[in-house]
Amino acid sequence: MQVWAGRFLIFVAVGHLLLALASVLPQLSTLAPHGLPGSVVPSWEAAHLGTQAAFWSSLGSFAGPQLLWGCGVLASARAGQALPRGTGLALLLLTAAQVTLAPVGGFWLNIVPALLLMAAERPARRTAGAAL
Repeated sequence: MQVWAGRFLIFVAVGHLLLALASVLPQLSTLAPHGLPGSVVPSWEAAHLGTQAAFWSSLGSFAGPQLLWGCGVLASARAGQALPRGTGLALLLLTAAQVTLAPVGGFWLNIVPALLLMAAERPARRTAGAAL
């Protein structure tokens, strides 16, 4: 289950980055005339909100950390290492906070890997046939 949770986290992160970049790149010259890295300016005035949206909806979004989280989960699973207890619950709580703040976004997709990680933490139940 841990392998599938890692794959799902990576899939959602890459999908988000591709969709966000596809929507930002055609308008990049208008939104960020100095390029995407120049779209983050210290001023939060109305004139700069469009340029900041270009960055925060693509590279500055949660997709980067989620991609790293998914790679870590997948690497741990492939190495046969269990994740720290509560990793799935932490992802579920983070997802609940994200869904509360942005219910229309794709944060709902993170419920699946959160539940997979929580299920992976539960000890395997032995059946009567397995003991024989």
